Amino acid sequence: MRKKGNNGISTIVSITLMVIFLVIGLVAGYYAGSTMTSSQQESAEDGAWRTSSITLSGSTAVLPIASACAIAFMNKYTTTTITVQGGGSGVGYSHIIDGVVDIGMASREPKTTEIDNAKNKNVKLWLHPIALDAVCVVVHPSVASSLNLTLQEVGKIFAGVYTYWDEVKPGLPHQKITVVVREPGSGTRSTFEEYTMHPWKYNVTAEASVQPGNPAVRNKVETTPYSIGYVGFGFLSDKMTTVALAKEAGKPYVYPTITTIAGGNYPISRYLYFVTNGQPPSGSLADRFIDFIKSSEGQQIVETCGYLKLPYLYT
Repeated sequence: MRKKGNNGISTIVSITLMVIFLVIGLVAGYYAGSTMTSSQQESAEDGAWRTSSITLSGSTAVLPIASACAIAFMNKYTTTTITVQGGGSGVGYSHIIDGVVDIGMASREPKTTEIDNAKNKNVKLWLHPIALDAVCVVVHPSVASSLNLTLQEVGKIFAGVYTYWDEVKPGLPHQKITVVVREPGSGTRSTFEEYTMHPWKYNVTAEASVQPGNPAVRNKVETTPYSIGYVGFGFLSDKMTTVALAKEAGKPYVYPTITTIAGGNYPISRYLYFVTNGQPPSGSLADRFIDFIKSSEGQQIVETCGYLKLPYLYT
């Protein structure tokens, strides 16, 4: 009887253990299956953006940043394709409104006409600040080795109120002023005129030499005696004289530096933007590229290009 009883107990224990192992196996299999499904989904998501392509166009001030970051991004993720071209802020807005590109580049906020055009086409302009910049007034070294001007004095020069340099300030050369400006629609031009022309209702002189981008303005001023123009901070060179600006007479004259621009002391400072039609889908290539530029690595590239990283990222 005792032996029989022991056999019964053994049988019950064996069955119980088998059930336990079976349950453990099923549970383990469930979690393994769940993990596999999750990994497969993640791989599918990765595959979607890693083999995608996007295009950007717009501001020539933003162009160096976008190009350098695109190269760095594609070096990390070699199956992605990012195409970048200039054209000015106006082109950046029009291209995003018309659906020509995935990301527009702008060195100014949209104009009322651009906002209205976007609304008419059911486009929501979404601005992503990516860097800080300044519009810097520059002259050929033949004008002076150093020069201080108020914003209104700058406006008078570009409006043609002053024709010769010694009309601006005694001691400057009695030489005719050559005015160099950007093309209409340029964000750099729009920002410049907002501060130096519009407050006094000045218009750019018809004799101004119009150039298609920051590099062209820089080259024109560098090679043209007695000229004056304006470029983004990242385009300054030692072949030009950078002008110190004051908001008005009696105010301090300030040169554009990292400290004065980031602190908001330089009179003509601005944000640089990427522009999209609404917020890009999470995990898309456009979304990841914008995040990359705002990352510490991307912002280091911003500084390498000669611009300023976003103020709230300074530590």
